[in-house]
Amino acid sequence: MFLKFKKKKKEKPVAQTLIDFPTERFEAAGEVLTLRLATVSDIPGMVAIQEAVYNGYAPWVSRDFYHELTSEEDRLYLVAVKRDQVVAFIALVRREQVPDLHIANIAVLPIWQFRSVGSYLINTAKAVAWEIGLPLLSLEARRSNTGALALYDRLGFYVQDVIEHYYLDNKEDAISMVQNLEA
Repeated sequence: MFLKFKKKKKEKPVAQTLIDFPTERFEAAGEVLTLRLATVSDIPGMVAIQEAVYNGYAPWVSRDFYHELTSEEDRLYLVAVKRDQVVAFIALVRREQVPDLHIANIAVLPIWQFRSVGSYLINTAKAVAWEIGLPLLSLEARRSNTGALALYDRLGFYVQDVIEHYYLDNKEDAISMVQNLEA
């Protein structure tokens, strides 16, 4: 087949219904990063971030991200990018039964941690929740993830519950945290 007639492989669009999120730039420790919607082509970077954060283990594998990015309607996945490299991401889920905006996953490359990237992502999640009229922001974190728990506490979250044996990989407890955005 002639190259000029070869069909271009089109990237599957991201399921996007929470809000029309515009690409934005932000500063973290003197560096300018871009925050934008995640795409399928970002999946390897998101998996690599988890592997870096969890010592070679990725709690969410490529197919998990692919499913979330392409077929769910109540999600919002954002990536923070520096020079075309994904350095952090956040996965937001609108839950009707609670109702809240749930941070289903958030991770920052270790070399970008403690540079306000995670704080920026969480503050963006707060703004999204407010924009779509949800009164609560929620998340779970591993009991052993003391750095993340301290960050969430500093950003106004409080412990709602401890969920025993929550994580499938090692049966570690989860600390369930919420923040009331109406207060």
